[in-house]
Amino acid sequence: MVKLIVTDVDDTVVPEGGSILNPEYYEVVRECRKRGILIGVASGRQKPCVKKLFEPVLDQIFILADNGTDIWEKDYKTSMPIADGDYQEMARDVHELCPGHAIMACKPDMGYIEYGQEEYYETMRAYPYDLEYVEDAARLTDICKVSVWRAEGVEPRIASMMQERWSDRMDVCLAGVNFLDFTNKGCNKGKALSIIQEHYGIKPEETAAFGNADNDIPMLERAKFSYAVGNASENLKQTAYEVIGEMREDAVLKKIKAILEEEDCKDGNGRKEA
Repeated sequence: MVKLIVTDVDDTVVPEGGSILNPEYYEVVRECRKRGILIGVASGRQKPCVKKLFEPVLDQIFILADNGTDIWEKDYKTSMPIADGDYQEMARDVHELCPGHAIMACKPDMGYIEYGQEEYYETMRAYPYDLEYVEDAARLTDICKVSVWRAEGVEPRIASMMQERWSDRMDVCLAGVNFLDFTNKGCNKGKALSIIQEHYGIKPEETAAFGNADNDIPMLERAKFSYAVGNASENLKQTAYEVIGEMREDAVLKKIKAILEEEDCKDGNGRKEA
């Protein structure tokens, strides 16, 4: 029996940067909670941004924001920041070794972008992020997640170089085409999901998860029923239990409805006989 469902956001249930969710998702959330199924959202987005998208059902979901480093539920909250020294050294590397790429440093409720990076600032405001400008991001402390960004897409050589330099101390992964994300080592969507599972006594065998990008892989590895949307990265498709339709077809919505129908069949409480 599925007792927990969690889904990524961008290019999984809405287009990248989208701010309008199919209202049928709210109905499905309410139906899941009515049946005692825990349901949540795991995103690279910051918590305030996710809250705006899911505002009608905030009291019925949990949120794993900033790639899982900021965990929020009405009765449970925690975060997993990067060590200040590691973060500040990595930020200086971005300045020195990643020309053409900008940095956004995130605390649980605020993102920080440097003066002179107006295009990045306006891009994230459109999500919409809560943001402030700073002179030098490398001077910040208590950062949970860093997103290195390039409008034309992260250069493969930059991604490879930063992964090689930092993968021993941080989780470094692509989040779509434009973002290279950094979190504390072992602190990702999968770790966050494991914390929620342990908190509520739910097993991976009782969990369903949906995603589209490489940063969703640790989360899908914590779920027996793991689904990659049709537009997902090849790495994620290889990880998933099943590849479903594309985001633009509301594939996640359809699959959750199918899961609920299957649970009806198992317990004999639905329209179909067991």
